[in-house]
Amino acid sequence: MSARRPAIAALFRRAAVHAASAVVRPFLGGLGAIVVLHRVVPESERSKLPANRALEITPEDLRAMLAWVRRRGIEPVALDAVPSRLETPRRPRFVAFTLDDGYRDNLVHALPVFRELQTPFAVNVTNGFADGSESIWWYFLEEALAGRSHLRFTWEGRDCEFACATDRARNVALETLGGLIRSVGTTRNALLQRIAEAVAVDPLACTRRLAMGWEEVRALAADPLVTIGAHSAGHHSLNRLTVGEITAEVLGAKTHLEVQLGQEVRHFAYPFGGANAVGEREFEVVRGAGFATMLTTRPANLFSENAGRLDRLPRLGISGNYAAVKSLVMIESGLSSLLQERARKRRAPAPECPGPSL
Repeated sequence: MSARRPAIAALFRRAAVHAASAVVRPFLGGLGAIVVLHRVVPESERSKLPANRALEITPEDLRAMLAWVRRRGIEPVALDAVPSRLETPRRPRFVAFTLDDGYRDNLVHALPVFRELQTPFAVNVTNGFADGSESIWWYFLEEALAGRSHLRFTWEGRDCEFACATDRARNVALETLGGLIRSVGTTRNALLQRIAEAVAVDPLACTRRLAMGWEEVRALAADPLVTIGAHSAGHHSLNRLTVGEITAEVLGAKTHLEVQLGQEVRHFAYPFGGANAVGEREFEVVRGAGFATMLTTRPANLFSENAGRLDRLPRLGISGNYAAVKSLVMIESGLSSLLQERARKRRAPAPECPGPSL
């Protein structure tokens, strides 16, 4: 009997989540939601480090989420439909799926599942990843930290040292280094090069391995279910850049992406996209680029008032560190946002349903 207790407890937890979600959905669920994902990869290829694993779900996870959306009677829509659904609210509630960065697995593993369930989706491409000129540095760091007890390098006259003998230590080092890298603006690549020299790992190798090249981006864009959006030129935290640098990152990316695809690019996703990465200054600059929607990663459902704030639409992140469908149920209903807000007011840690940070 004792062997069955964990399964029974998990069943009761799932039932409790669904029951609580059903209660709050009419009040907090809004008109719909935009979901942000990143990678779709087999379980055997997923990262061992929670900071990167949060960005990864399996094809089975994706299929289960899309099937749940259909069972719930929620209408999957393309990003092009979102502004009109907000301006003229109507039933049923809707969901738009987006994937950020432009990983090759979006073409190889995600597209077949979206085709199987006939669900539209958007992929927001970082130009520097597609042309191999920018490092997908969170995966580069994972490689840099692997197989060694310490990482040591010098940056701006300071000796930096990180323990990395265990997966837990590597994850702490990844998150700490990630905060430093996001903070340095246009000197980021110099910092990455300093780390690369210390460990003899090419910071662009992971980009070549993980990101779609332009031919693959064009192949993906040719599918009628797919919308290609912009995700900046170099995936910098925009609030660390000057206005001129932001303009180049955004307008330059839009123009180059349109040349590569031979079609208009109408949507933009802010890199990182949280309150610690974009604010009023960034919203104002990006508005000038003429996108139809501009997507943050600030977690919230969509309501009619979002029709007047298309430059800062919220998205709900699915973390690969938690059960995918349970997470979707919690965030789609508004339950997750409610619990996180209550936790914040109590100054306690947020509940276990956060989205990824990239």
